[in-house]
Amino acid sequence: MKRTALLFVSLLLAGTLYAAGSSGGGGGGGSAAPVMKKSALDWYNAGFTASQAENYKEAIGDFQKALSMNRDYAEADNMLGFCLRKLGRIQEAFSYYEKALKLKPDFPEAREYYGEAQLQNGNLAGALEQYRILEQSGRPEAQELSAKIEEYKNRQL
Repeated sequence: MKRTALLFVSLLLAGTLYAAGSSGGGGGGGSAAPVMKKSALDWYNAGFTASQAENYKEAIGDFQKALSMNRDYAEADNMLGFCLRKLGRIQEAFSYYEKALKLKPDFPEAREYYGEAQLQNGNLAGALEQYRILEQSGRPEAQELSAKIEEYKNRQL
């Protein structure tokens, strides 16, 4: 009986150590660490990690799960738009940026990404509008968008 209990504890400890050690997202090509996702924040964090690794399709699924648990999650809407935009699905991305900005009008990252999507869609005026809003609020994201606008203009020459 002691041997069975010792084996069980050893396996339990090994599994716990494996799960803790694999949370670094080391880029083995699979999904993120085997962590139980119980909340919208858990799904958002998993999606954010996947998006940083440019695993946009995986991230989209994670952000959609976060939104299924919390429909008014501006950050998840914004990042879902970001991933869709990175995959070239601009029209879909617009709706998520717009929802994020409806929920949080002063959301600078969403404004900047929305401006970048406008550029990707060939709408310089739309990007400039987002830039003006960011500039008026004194946000550093204004400079990031300004640089993208300049790159866009240079490509048009």
